[in-house]
Amino acid sequence: MADVRDADLYQRILGVSPPWTVARVDLDVSGKKVDVWLEHDEKALWPCPQCPRKLGLYDHKEERIWRHLDTMQFQTFVHARMPRVNCPDHGVRQVEVAWAEANSHFTSIFERFAIDVIQETDTQGAGKILKLSWDEAWGIQERAVARGLTAKPPLVLRQMGVDEKAVGHGQQYIDPRLQ
Repeated sequence: MADVRDADLYQRILGVSPPWTVARVDLDVSGKKVDVWLEHDEKALWPCPQCPRKLGLYDHKEERIWRHLDTMQFQTFVHARMPRVNCPDHGVRQVEVAWAEANSHFTSIFERFAIDVIQETDTQGAGKILKLSWDEAWGIQERAVARGLTAKPPLVLRQMGVDEKAVGHGQQYIDPRLQ
């Protein structure tokens, strides 16, 4: 069990802000692991993930764990019970958290660092450096590509070239479903 100074240190390192606070920090020297537990104010109002409506706590999902950047040589994991809200329009929904993307097992800052490593090596090499499986490294890469594509404006086709000379020579370049 860590003391208040450890909780304050990790509060600052993780950039945790209200309604979240660092409740506990455990150091496992033999396992080379740091576990950080976050808690939230039970009276906090949460935005519905699908609309701007602010709602009170409905219940919690099971505890989630995210891998964070290592603390020195120790793997660091963030734990939190995920609040859910009951929106009149959208039903019961799990709230979004600032430190991680939905369905990710890694904090956003860990994923950004992992992408920097992947850009300098291949997926397998990044996995070795970051102590990730190939599937975990690939998943981080896929989420980064999806974020990048979402940020790009849609491509509008202004011109299209057609080779009219080959059309009558037994070649079929147009999908029959489009004719």
